[in-house]
Order: sequence, then structure tokens, then C-alpha cells
Amino acid sequence: MGVSAEQAAPTLYSKINLSVDQIQKKKKKKDEDFTELNSNASRIGVKGEEKLTDNVSAVYVAEWEISADGDESDAQTFKKRNLFGGLKFTNVGTLKAGFFDSYFKDAAGKYQDIFNDHTLDITNMMYGEDRLKNSIGFETDKKMLGGLQFNILAQQGEDATKDYATSGQKGKRDGFGDSISTSLTYENKEVGVALALAGNFGVQGKYAGLDYAGLDDEKLYSDAVRVTGSYDFSKIGANGLVLGALYQQAEPTDDINGLEGLEEKAWLISSTYKVGNTPWVVKAQYQTAETTADAFNDITIDQYGIGVDYNLNKQTRFYGVLAQQKLDITGVDLEEDNKTVFGLGMEYNF
Repeated sequence: MGVSAEQAAPTLYSKINLSVDQIQKKKKKKDEDFTELNSNASRIGVKGEEKLTDNVSAVYVAEWEISADGDESDAQTFKKRNLFGGLKFTNVGTLKAGFFDSYFKDAAGKYQDIFNDHTLDITNMMYGEDRLKNSIGFETDKKMLGGLQFNILAQQGEDATKDYATSGQKGKRDGFGDSISTSLTYENKEVGVALALAGNFGVQGKYAGLDYAGLDDEKLYSDAVRVTGSYDFSKIGANGLVLGALYQQAEPTDDINGLEGLEEKAWLISSTYKVGNTPWVVKAQYQTAETTADAFNDITIDQYGIGVDYNLNKQTRFYGVLAQQKLDITGVDLEEDNKTVFGLGMEYNF
């Protein structure tokens, strides 16, 4: 069956997200105050879908992060993001393989990580915000089950020599599905509800609290669960208001010597309010992550943030953010140990 050049043509897309951030750090009675121009995961990519038969299409994405601020140490000029190819089956689902977001990460949702890509991103505080290499994934079509979608990813370790016990998983990683990431999501726009339940099993990820414990920040193979939800209150008369929430818990898949009892519990609550029939959007979010283990005192990171967006059009957004992050270690007097961020930025999509 023939296909026109227009149908087969790939789509080139990009996002340039630049912000000027004033950062003030107070740590161990020392103050640091500096200004940064940040690229905020600016990216460029190509994607496409080409019909092979009446019910099967080939799909692909090749996307890289770029350092729009010119600082190659951040993104190494081109840093891989989502890179995959696959097959889409009409009204059934999509099978894909390559390097892409875990379904645990995707479950965070639009209204649960409202400062996504900025320095306030939950990636800097919580386990599980990862893309996984050597992965095969399948995601059902939302239309098939009336808004309910099931997703599962199997990652191959591809290493028959290394012992991973010190990284949270005993034995070798040399078989199919050494790591599994899965989610069950539900979205009903008419009702205004979006829900997700996600799980990671033996998936490598970082615990931010270990940095403050003076321990190695190596990513650890872990099991985790994440629950998220959002509700659009315009469905009951509060036009423009959306509330979101997330809770998760993570721990190493197997015991690690010196880190017995390691566990991270994290949650957030957020609100987004579009001001009437205007381009203005107001945001607020509180997030916290507590890391505990037998070897050190409990470590808690709290972050409070507010933001304002001005959406000039569908492609262009101007924004401002103000946030503070505080560190607390049980039994330790840190006095003022925090970081304050004030930023102004512009995001342009094409």
C-alpha cells in the first residue's frame, strides 16, 4: 500500500528554555550568592510515524539535549534523551525499543512536576526520574480501555561479568528484563481526573539524601512505588484551578553492606491556576524527600516554590520562579542550611 511523502515525512522539533537564575546558598555559616544562565534541558529532535499497513505504523523518536547557554559541560553539546523506534498497532498499543523515559518517571504527570526541567525539577530531589537504556516497552492505547492505560518496560543488563551486589542487586545482570518499570494510568478529561500507579523493580536510580550523608552518590538498583493524581476543579465551577499530588517510596532491591535499612519516602502537592481568560498562570508547589538508613541520621530535604507564567502564544512562554530548599538532619544543628533560587526565563517551542 502506497504512502504519500507528506505522511512519511519526519517532524523536526525543538525547545529552547533559557533562564537567568539568582542563587543564594547558606551552608555551614558560609554564604554564596551567584548568577547563572541556565539551559534547562533545551532540546532538539526528530519524530515520525509512517503507515505500513491499515493497522500498523512505524514510529520513531531521536531527541538530544542541547546546551543553549553554550556551557558544554552541562549537556556535552548533544546529550541523548529519548531515542527509540517501534511499531504502533491501531487501537491496541505501541511496542518500542531503545533508550527512553521509564514509565515510573512518566507517571509524575503534568500537574505533579510543574517546575519540570528547571533547577526546581523533582529530578534533583527524588528517586526514579530516569531514562533507561537497552529497553523494550509496550504501552496500550488509551482508547482501547476507555482512558485506562497499562505500560511495561523491560531493561536488559547486558553484563555477564560484573557483580552488582554493592549497587543494590545481587548477582549478574545478563538476562531479559533485569529491570522492570511499569505503570497503570487513568485519565478522564470530561471529569477532570488523572491518576497513576507506577512501580520500579530493580531499576537503577539516585538517592539525593546520600549526598548530604557524605556517601557515594552512585545510582542504586531499587524497588519503588509511585502514586500520583490531579483534579481539574473547573469541572465543579472553580475555573482554571488544578491540584496535583504525588507520593513515592523507594529502597534498594537487595541489602547493601553499610547501607542497611536505606529507604527514601517523598511526596509533593501542587496547584496551578490559570487566571480567567488571560495568558497568566500562577503555580505553587511543596515537595519533600526523607532518606533514612541505619548508618546515619534521618535526612530531609524540603522545597517550597511559586511561579508565574505568561503564555504569549502556544509556542512561547515567559516565566518567573522563586523557591527555597531547606536541609534538615535529625540531631544535627545546621542553623541556616538552605538554597534560595529566583529566576526569570523564556521557553520557545517549534
